[in-house]
Amino acid sequence: MTVMAIPEDIERVALLGWHVYPASSTSRAGCFSGASAAASCDLDVIAEWSERFPRCNWRVVFGPSGLWGIDLDVPPHHPDGLGAFKAIVAEQGGLPPRPVMQSGSGGMAVFFRWSGEPIIGKTGHPAPGIDPRRGRLSQTIPPSTHVDLGLPYRWLVPPWEVSPPDAPAWLLTLMAPPPEPLARPAPVLVGEGRKRKYATGALRHAIERVATAPSGQANDTLNREAWAMTRFMEDGTLTEAEVRESLLAAARVRAIPIREAMATIDSGLRARRT
Repeated sequence: MTVMAIPEDIERVALLGWHVYPASSTSRAGCFSGASAAASCDLDVIAEWSERFPRCNWRVVFGPSGLWGIDLDVPPHHPDGLGAFKAIVAEQGGLPPRPVMQSGSGGMAVFFRWSGEPIIGKTGHPAPGIDPRRGRLSQTIPPSTHVDLGLPYRWLVPPWEVSPPDAPAWLLTLMAPPPEPLARPAPVLVGEGRKRKYATGALRHAIERVATAPSGQANDTLNREAWAMTRFMEDGTLTEAEVRESLLAAARVRAIPIREAMATIDSGLRARRT
């Protein structure tokens, strides 16, 4: 099968590992049922889609592509998300070089490498017109045209010239989901209820100590509490997921950068095992 039918921009992003699928040029629906779930970077598959849907739009699915992004709206049809985001970036000290796309409506989209960081999936966060995209969410990309205006999407900074970077810590903190309450207790065997109650109480105290750690001691406190919680993981009264998620939520309250917090928790959990 030839790949000559593939639009050049789509072939280039597929070679980068971006998972794309064909979408309608008059709506955001896929060209066939289950198109988003079938998104692929396989050139033979994409060539077949290109021949079947020669005038389609194209969308990239973030999670399978190892990406997350931010879609930024502009007036007059939407709130000025682009202006709000520029103000946030200026206040925080800037962003690394990154792929930037302009939509057919004049809005922008920026792309970052995703390494498992928790990203909120809430439209209009942290301000109207700023839409974080991650996981199974998707984004229209060039050479598509706007479904209402018919104007083209185009790359201002193509991803084959500037690779999606790691997002800075301040942006990951801004885009992290809000802390969740401690997970509900898992079912336990008869006679283990008191043991489970003691473990969840200890975890709540650990969360409080991390969230209120004095300046300069936050990471040490997080590492120490992660180490302390491993004893409950070893006897089965707490799961590793409960410990990780709860301590990460506390770290976000304490404003510890996400990557730093994840590494500190990993270090504490490994320490007892070695």
